[in-house]
Amino acid sequence: MERFQKLLVPTVYGDVPTFLGAPLARSKKDLRTADAAFLGMPSQGAEMLVGREVGINMMDTMRLRKASLKYGGYLPELDLDVFAKIKLVDCGDVPGFYPATQENRKQYFKLAEDSISGILQTGCIPLTIGSHPYLVAKSINRLGGGLGIIHLDAHADNMEVHEGGKWSLACWVARVAELKGVNMKNFVQIGMRGPRNFKEQMVWYRKKGATVFTSAEIGEKGIEEVTEEAIEIASDGAEHLFLNLDLDVLDLGAAPGLDEPLGITIADLLKITHEVGKKRVRAFNVEWIPTPAWEPYQLPAWPLYWITTWAILYLLAGVALSKR
Repeated sequence: MERFQKLLVPTVYGDVPTFLGAPLARSKKDLRTADAAFLGMPSQGAEMLVGREVGINMMDTMRLRKASLKYGGYLPELDLDVFAKIKLVDCGDVPGFYPATQENRKQYFKLAEDSISGILQTGCIPLTIGSHPYLVAKSINRLGGGLGIIHLDAHADNMEVHEGGKWSLACWVARVAELKGVNMKNFVQIGMRGPRNFKEQMVWYRKKGATVFTSAEIGEKGIEEVTEEAIEIASDGAEHLFLNLDLDVLDLGAAPGLDEPLGITIADLLKITHEVGKKRVRAFNVEWIPTPAWEPYQLPAWPLYWITTWAILYLLAGVALSKR
C-alpha cells in the first residue's frame, strides 16, 4: 500500500488505485502493447441486481484493486517474476445502469460486450471481475474457431429460468448453450457438489454432452488429473479457452463468505489457474466476491480479495511460461 499512499500508483477514479498498480489503459493503443487487461464489471450484468447485492457487487472491483496492492509480481515458489514477462493494464470499470429495467439490462449487455470484444480484438487476455459469464463467452464466440469453457463452481448454473428471469447467474450456462457454434462437449465444470443442485441439472448436462467433475471425482482422481482432463476436453477442437470462477467452488473453510463444504482447496484453485494459463487461455472471469454471510453490512471478506489476486497472478504466471 505504500506506493499508493505516496501517490506513485495510477488511479482509476477517486482513491481507487489500478489493479496491482498496473498502468491505466486509456486507448486501444495501450491494449495492443499489453498481454492482459483487468476490466471491472461490478453490476454482473444479470437481472440488474437490486438492494443489498448491488451494494456488495459495486464494491467488488474497488476493494479488489486496493487489496491487490499488498502484492508484487515475483513468485518465489515458481522463481518467476510475472511482470518481467507479462504486461498488465487496467481498463477501469464498465458502468452499470440503474434502476433495474429490461431496457437498462440491454444497454449494459451491449456496453459490456463491446468492452470485452475491444480487449479480445487486440490480442489481450481480458481479466473480468464481476462479469456475467455469458457476456464473456459470447464475446469470445464471436471470434470463431470454437470455444472451450472450464467452469469452477459448486452449482450447475444451467437452469432455464430462475426467480422469473432467464439472465440470472443460475441460468448463464443454459444461455451459452443457445449460442450458435457453441459445442457443449467442450464445456467442463469442476467442483459441483451439494444439495443446492437438482438431479434435472445433471441430466441436462449429460444430454448436452458436457463434462462434470464433482467433488467426489476430484477426491478420487486428484486435482492434477482432473485439471489435465478438463483442459484436454475443453480444448479438443476449440481454438479459444475461457476459464470462469465462482469462488464458492472453494471449501467454506478456505475463506469467509462461502457456504458449501467439500470444496476444493486454495492450492487446488491456484493449480487450475496456473495450468490453464499455460494453455494460452483467452479470458478469465471471476463472477463476484461474496461478503461473509454472518456480517453482510460489516467489513468486506478481505481473504477472498487476496485469493482472487493470487488466482490472477498464477494464471498470468502460466501465460508467462507459455511464452518461453
